[in-house]
Amino acid sequence: MKDYSVFAEENRQEYVDVLQALTERPSPSYKENRIAKWIRELLCGYAEKSGYDQVHIYEDDICNVYCELGEAFEPGSECFAVTAHTDTVFPDMEGPLPFERDGSGRIYGLGIKDNRANICSLLFCAKYIFEEGIVPEKRLLFVFNVCEEGTGNLAGSKRVLEHYPEICRWIAFDLDYTTIFCKALGSVRYKITITGQGGHSYNDFGRKNAIVAMSELIRLFYQINPEEYSGAVTYNVGRIQGGTTVNAIAEECQADFEIRSDDSESLEKLQEYFDTLLEKTRQEGAGELEVKKDILGIRPSMGGFSEEGMVQQIGLVERISRIIREITGKAPDVKSGSTDCNVPLSRGIPSVCIGTCLGAGEHTRQEYIEEASLKNGLIIALKTVLEGIR
Repeated sequence: MKDYSVFAEENRQEYVDVLQALTERPSPSYKENRIAKWIRELLCGYAEKSGYDQVHIYEDDICNVYCELGEAFEPGSECFAVTAHTDTVFPDMEGPLPFERDGSGRIYGLGIKDNRANICSLLFCAKYIFEEGIVPEKRLLFVFNVCEEGTGNLAGSKRVLEHYPEICRWIAFDLDYTTIFCKALGSVRYKITITGQGGHSYNDFGRKNAIVAMSELIRLFYQINPEEYSGAVTYNVGRIQGGTTVNAIAEECQADFEIRSDDSESLEKLQEYFDTLLEKTRQEGAGELEVKKDILGIRPSMGGFSEEGMVQQIGLVERISRIIREITGKAPDVKSGSTDCNVPLSRGIPSVCIGTCLGAGEHTRQEYIEEASLKNGLIIALKTVLEGIR
């Protein structure tokens, strides 16, 4: 087989060209249809040009793009999955979106680190397999999945496991190669709406104010002590709005609350505690205020691993750590995270999330990657995939 470094160097310009084409195409969560079509057509083109026929490429109804490699995929057949999500946090729908070099080795673009560079790495893993005529000894599944970000609620990765419940290992390409995420950081997100009669600030003084009630709820929420729970625990109020004008008693207030933990029991306890805070808010409203809870999203935390499954999980983390250390000279951090791997990890399937670039500023309009990191990133991706199918 061709040396990975040689392949990366030979494809350096094409890689950047594909990266630019991906970055310029908008794809907010639930609106990935255009980029999915482009990825599917590029994969088919690579396979056709190489004369590779041990592959089945298709797109499902939610715009996940699947690339089955190796033996025929049949019900009950185990497979190794490698995924990269295609959605971004940015709502922009008019392209082309920015793709800019700053002269210092950085390339700026919306979603370029999260997750365009990682999509590129998975595409070029497929290209390498096609060109080298590699037939995996084990069934190999590449997926370019939708809805990893925010309110996407991991819909794409959940659909992958519906289609392929026999997945035995899962690697997600996301973010950068300084960190391995191998423990699922679960979360629950709520929209709370408090409503009342409202009124004039002078004539109706004394009526319950929805903003005041929400403020008290937030104050109590922020008294949660993470040290009282197992695992990592965080919480946040990320958005609040309400009221109409300075001389009106607010009749409505809305706020978005989030709870996170990498311990499933702690996550359940935190949800129960939050419900007690909501009940307290209702009682203090004394019939004047209504409190409504809507679930914005749920991301699962770690599930129960069998003893064998945990041994495999530890081995997978050690193998990926070794690969990154051998190529970059630095050992990656190992952390909990909220990624597409939450879904398989919640079901006891050995899974890790790693990145294939370096950069910063994800989820901001100053997001960038270091162009010099792309070669090492692609080599990491190739070694990770091809060692995994032997």
